[in-house]
Amino acid sequence: MSRDQATTLGPTAIGAAPPGGRPLAMVRALGAIGLLGAGAVGAVLRPRPGSRPLTRSVVRQASWMLAAGLPLVGLVHVALGSFLAMQAYYGATFVIATGPVVGLGLLRNLSPLVAGWVLAALLAVRTAPELRDPTRPGLDEEPGWAPDRDVARGLVADPRPPADPARLAAARVLAAMLAGPVLGLLGALVGLGVGIGVSGAMLGLPAPIFLDKFLEMFWARDVFGLAAKGVAFGGGSALLACSQGLRDRGEGDSWALSFRVACLSVAAILAMNMAWFLLAYHAGPPWGPTVLRPPSL
Repeated sequence: MSRDQATTLGPTAIGAAPPGGRPLAMVRALGAIGLLGAGAVGAVLRPRPGSRPLTRSVVRQASWMLAAGLPLVGLVHVALGSFLAMQAYYGATFVIATGPVVGLGLLRNLSPLVAGWVLAALLAVRTAPELRDPTRPGLDEEPGWAPDRDVARGLVADPRPPADPARLAAARVLAAMLAGPVLGLLGALVGLGVGIGVSGAMLGLPAPIFLDKFLEMFWARDVFGLAAKGVAFGGGSALLACSQGLRDRGEGDSWALSFRVACLSVAAILAMNMAWFLLAYHAGPPWGPTVLRPPSL
């Protein structure tokens, strides 16, 4: 199937439920998301002749995601870092457990998960509604482009070709895949810094001891997981937002669309997070211990 065929089928294949009922509609929806993803890959590997460079669109999309996501993720992790520090002290029998609880709790699970939810919410309220009319020209137009006065008034048809849905999805998915790990890393650093401050000021735990105990339990897979989950959570949320936005076609309510996309994205992130945890921390070889340095004796 060509990319044009996948692009055409993608938005329409997830419309009203067929006579077969909800199970068949769910299968059609998943297939449509896959077809849109395949079309986005095709837009990256085999761009249409005469199309503008995709890099500029990706940079513009990633810019607004980071500009909106960095403050939110940072503020949320101020609370998470202080909460984990106090919880580690009151829930454990020794203060030196604070470093591993705060650092590993953020790095392994909370930071990529919360950053993914923040990014999913941003995509739900912006990306999905803006793709409700995928044929509208100029969705990824250069910011400096100014339409003719008659075009702006609707008196003359826009001379630009309609936007390519596969290319629109590709730009947003790639941007979210870049923004996800950055947001997760920022959250882990902010939470870790706040945890060190709270531990020193309220629990009397020096920062060197906090960090030393944290590094004793630090695995290479923790860093890889932070990056991998950031890419997966961001890309998956963006693909869902694009798919649902293209499906809507301006016929439904934008608030209901954003709410649906947010719910689907959160559920997908939870499923991916659970799958990664079971694979990386509970499966056998090749996922054996990968300690960066052995514990101090």
